[in-house]
Amino acid sequence: PTMASRAHHRLNRIAAQMALVTFSAPPLASLAPRSLRYSSRSASLRRLSAAASVVEEAIKPVVGSDVTAAETPQLLVIADRLEANLKAVFTNLPSTIAVRPHAKTHKSPVIGQMQVAAGACGLCAAKLSEAEALVAGGCMDVCITNQVVGRGSIARLARLAATPGARVSVCADSKANVAALAAAMREHKISGFEVLVEINVGQNRCGVEPGSPAVELAKAIKAEAPTLKFQGIHAYHGANQHVRAPEGRKATVDGKVASGVKMTLEGLEKAGIKCPIVTGGGTGSYLFEAGTGLYNEVQPGSYVFMDVDYSKNLQAADRKPGPGVFSPALFILSTVVSVSKQGWAVVDAGMKAVSLDSGAPRIFTLDTLEPVPTIEYVCGGDEHGILKTTDGSPVRYAVGDVVLLQPGHCDPTVNLYDYFTVVSNKNQESASGAAWVVKDIIDVAARGPGH
Repeated sequence: PTMASRAHHRLNRIAAQMALVTFSAPPLASLAPRSLRYSSRSASLRRLSAAASVVEEAIKPVVGSDVTAAETPQLLVIADRLEANLKAVFTNLPSTIAVRPHAKTHKSPVIGQMQVAAGACGLCAAKLSEAEALVAGGCMDVCITNQVVGRGSIARLARLAATPGARVSVCADSKANVAALAAAMREHKISGFEVLVEINVGQNRCGVEPGSPAVELAKAIKAEAPTLKFQGIHAYHGANQHVRAPEGRKATVDGKVASGVKMTLEGLEKAGIKCPIVTGGGTGSYLFEAGTGLYNEVQPGSYVFMDVDYSKNLQAADRKPGPGVFSPALFILSTVVSVSKQGWAVVDAGMKAVSLDSGAPRIFTLDTLEPVPTIEYVCGGDEHGILKTTDGSPVRYAVGDVVLLQPGHCDPTVNLYDYFTVVSNKNQESASGAAWVVKDIIDVAARGPGH
């Protein structure tokens, strides 16, 4: 069948599903028994959910198809670049340093399993819901690098820790949280639950102060044995990842970060407390943490995709901005929907398609995956992006052209999408003559606000 007839068939299926959904209640619905009203509403919501699933399936690209025929915006992952990045993270890293990548970047158990297969010792998660999705997807060794607080959340954490074959750990920075964790684990008959003390090494966000305060918290964890187990310290400086000069990032690690870790380790040793793990570092600094001789585990995350902000970091080798040993692997495929006579073009990717918290996306060409430095992106609102030339001359785009946007910040951009469209041109051309072929669809299973 032609593409038009396939699209028509899909629309008919969607319409049929949507026809099942009743949005208006009978005039006397408010007089019906409460249970009946909720039952009717639940049935409608189930039908609406089914219809939404049909809509989602209708816009998902077909594996093996030309990606330029896909609906836009689409979140693309370049397969060979992803695979290369998974290996490149171990470049220049001592074999004594374990890599525990941060899955907050991709939020996908599939990519998490690829990281473990490439040599990672496990994964990090930024929050409980991410850890739940990772374990459900077969990633069984997950460290939550934040505090889990509140009776309901801690109960969920305990249930997750009880998953057969799972190794789940968490960070703490208060005795109250430690006591709550211990109570929940005892209630669920869990022993040996691993807790790391998070220390503040300059981020001034979460974390107990290094030295004596950290040692006292470690003692509180050990006092809850055998329910809890003190597993080490978490020392991460997020703001340092985007200091542009490499010597600036190194100076922070060698100074504030290392001094806090060293002070805490000395205090723990004096107290007779063993510290199995010292973990931290991100894509911008993990080699510096590894070089201190204090860490035995690092947590880079964005390296799998890279983004514009990381590409602005200067590289030690040539003092030029760039992604270093990694390659940009994440893009938004977008379509030009309008071209102004005044010289600008408009694409269908606005704030709902790409995160702008770390600046505007960078324009790339689909044919060569090369940046286009003469074109800049300006936010045009929720659904629109405006492309303008840097010198004010008219753009050379036509309605229907496709462009790639490299996000300024990969993590929150990924969180806007339900799935990745993985593409490849390794075989140069498909049977249909397409240069970029859809290789796989990977769900972003851990996306969302955390429910």
